[in-house]
Amino acid sequence: MINEALGLEPPATRRQKALSWLRTNRGWLIGVALPTLIAAFYYLVIASDLYASEARFVVRSPSHAAVSSGIAGLLQSGGIGSGQGDVYTVQDFATSRDAVAALSRHVDLRALFGRKDADFVARYPNLLDDSSEEDLHRYFQRRVQLIYDTTTGISTLTAKAFRPDDAQTLARLVLDESEALVNRLNERSRVNAVHDAEEQLQIAQGQTAEAESELLAYRNRESLLNPGEASTAMFKNLSALQGELSAARVRLSEIEHRAPDSPMRSELQERIGALQRQIADERAHLAGKGGSMAPKLSEYRLLELRQEFTSKQLASTLASLEAARAEARRQQIYLDRVVEPSLPDKALYPQRGRDVLIVLISCFLVYSIGSLLIAGVREHAQS
Repeated sequence: MINEALGLEPPATRRQKALSWLRTNRGWLIGVALPTLIAAFYYLVIASDLYASEARFVVRSPSHAAVSSGIAGLLQSGGIGSGQGDVYTVQDFATSRDAVAALSRHVDLRALFGRKDADFVARYPNLLDDSSEEDLHRYFQRRVQLIYDTTTGISTLTAKAFRPDDAQTLARLVLDESEALVNRLNERSRVNAVHDAEEQLQIAQGQTAEAESELLAYRNRESLLNPGEASTAMFKNLSALQGELSAARVRLSEIEHRAPDSPMRSELQERIGALQRQIADERAHLAGKGGSMAPKLSEYRLLELRQEFTSKQLASTLASLEAARAEARRQQIYLDRVVEPSLPDKALYPQRGRDVLIVLISCFLVYSIGSLLIAGVREHAQS
């Protein structure tokens, strides 16, 4: 009576209306309100702070000469361009299992990601990630991110951890291992570029040494330093003898014409005979005998031509090797640090208000879409 006089509903009626409202809105409560409350409780009460260390670097390559605007254009103005393909190579490595293995040789990643003061959801291992290497790699990819700005050519590395010094250590090690990768790529490129040239140089050196050895053996065997010069001297001697023979014949002809009975006639005849025999011997030494100079000169000339050819081939191979080394140096890539890994003094993650709002909006969208689908199905079934 009092409640009716005051215009108040009885408790039973209020309970019935409350239960009716709950039944009517149970989908919204379960699909939207409950997840949002759980997310708010986690992010505002349980979630541990995450510190982020940032570093910036550029990957440069002299073989890329395209000019861009901004910082990339300044970097390229000196003939060194931004190697976009090389940046992606470094980016893939920085978040790969190889990077996890490399970092594990310097720091215990499991202990770094599994700090006891971190909450049970964020630390490693957790509800989603077990202690396997695959799950460690997946967790590592969530804590280390690398973003490449195509406009400036600068890559930004962000490493997150539960302690400031851990975040800085993680970023520094990722940079160190990325630089080591670049050095390995440079060394591999250099080795591949000059390997064939060095092999050709070794072959040319061997051929040149063999040709020099054969030429030296020939000189020792024949006791001739240069058969060409010896042949030239023999030709000069032969020419001189032929000149003396011609002069003697002219003199003999004069004596026979003016004084046939002169005693000098017999002397000249003997001299002419001696000159003819000497000329015949000189010609035989030059050509016609087994040990004459002609075959020796021919063999020497072949050896000399081979020695000259191998020497020129060696010089050409040396030039090719220097060109290959220069090309290898030109194709080297460089990782230059623009900003060293920072030591954070404030936790930037998680962004609690934003994350709760994202959960609310996501759940609301899912609930709305689901309600529309269910309403459509029911309307179709009734029709």
